[in-house]
Amino acid sequence: MKFKKLNIDFSRIKNSEDFHNEMKELFGFPDFYGMNFNAFNDCLNSLRYPEDGMSNINLGKNESLLLNIKEIDSISDGLCYNFLLSIKAINIGSMSFAGSPLIYLLIL
Repeated sequence: MKFKKLNIDFSRIKNSEDFHNEMKELFGFPDFYGMNFNAFNDCLNSLRYPEDGMSNINLGKNESLLLNIKEIDSISDGLCYNFLLSIKAINIGSMSFAGSPLIYLLIL
């Protein structure tokens, strides 16, 4: 299995707006990104479908994304919960369709 890697430093994120602005920039979400967790899930679900135009990060059939996470304990419990819940939902869908997770987390 091949990995594309992305680093996320949560130390700069103070609220939901900061979170979504950071994710939009890191993942290259489109201008119409809805700045909420439903939109976050929609964009992540398209990582293997570049024709959707939902992210600048595109994964091939045998690739997964490795997120190197720093300072996750610096964000609010609510943001942390929703972020992890989103990753879980994406991976459940990916495992039922492709047999393997789409996103792996390395919490530093």
